[in-house]
Amino acid sequence: MIRETILAMTTFAAVAGAPAAFAGASDLVGPHLPPAASASAPTVSTNPLEGKLLRYLIGTDKPGAGSKDKVIEVAYRVQRPPAKGLAIAYCNLFDEENTGKYGPYLHTSDTAVQYGEGQIDPKGPGWEKNLREQFERRKRQGFTYIELDNPDAYTVEDVVGAIDLAASYGLKVIAKNPGLMQGDATPYVAHHNVFGIIVEKDAGTPQEMDALRSKAGKPKLPVWFVAFGDGRPWADTIASTAADHENMGVTYSTRGEYGNATEVRRAPSKLASSVDPAVMPLGDDVSVGREP
Repeated sequence: MIRETILAMTTFAAVAGAPAAFAGASDLVGPHLPPAASASAPTVSTNPLEGKLLRYLIGTDKPGAGSKDKVIEVAYRVQRPPAKGLAIAYCNLFDEENTGKYGPYLHTSDTAVQYGEGQIDPKGPGWEKNLREQFERRKRQGFTYIELDNPDAYTVEDVVGAIDLAASYGLKVIAKNPGLMQGDATPYVAHHNVFGIIVEKDAGTPQEMDALRSKAGKPKLPVWFVAFGDGRPWADTIASTAADHENMGVTYSTRGEYGNATEVRRAPSKLASSVDPAVMPLGDDVSVGREP
C-alpha cells in the first residue's frame, strides 16, 4: 500500500464520448465503460465488477448510500455495505490497530511503521487468527468482496493462502498493488477468487497491469488506480493511458487519504501525446467524507 497524505479520482477507460453525470456522495463525472460486445460475438461476464466505477473511500466512515452503477470500498470500521450497489470491505493482512494480539510480529515493513500497524508473521498462529476474525466479521456484516491490504509485505505464497481462506468464507478478493510483490505476481492475480486489482501511486502503470492480467488469463479484470496527496500528476498521467485499456479507472481524493472522490473529466481514448487534454482540471467537490 502506498499511502501518502490526503486525497482519490475515478475515470473509466474505453470509449470516448459525452460525459455521463452522476449524483450523490463521492460521485464522479464521465466514466469510461467497456464497449458493448459485437452482435456476432456476444459475451457474458462472470465478474459483476466489470464496467463499474470504483469509489475508494477507505479514509471516511461516511461512504454514502451507494449506487447500482458504482462499487464502493468502505473503511475498516464501517459495519455494513451501502444500501445500493456493490461494496468492497477493507481488510488488512497487518494488525490494523496494533493490538499485539496476533503475534509473533515481523519488523521489515516501513508501511507498518508509518501507519502504526503490526506486521504479523505469517508463520505464527496470529496470522490465521487475524484473518479469520476479519472474515467472520465481514461475512456477518453482509459483504461479498474484500480487499486484503499490504500483500507486498509478504510472499505470493502467503497471500494466495490468505485468498484461499477468504474463499472458504464465501468472500471474494480484490488484489492490491500486485506490481510491488517480490517475485512473479501472476499466481496472485490468476487466483480464481480474485475479481479486481487496486493500484496505488507508483505501484504500476496501465500497460504493466494489462500485461499482468493478460498473463494471468484475465484480460478484462477490472483495474482501479487510486491516488491522493501529491499523486494528482501521477493520476493525470495514468488516466491518459488507461483510456486505451478496457476496464480501467483512475481515482483521486481531495479530502484526506481516500476520504472522498472528486469530479474529473474522463480521459478520451487517445494517447497522452494527443493534442486534446486527457484530464481536465478538477471541478467542484461534490463528495462527502472527513475533512483533512
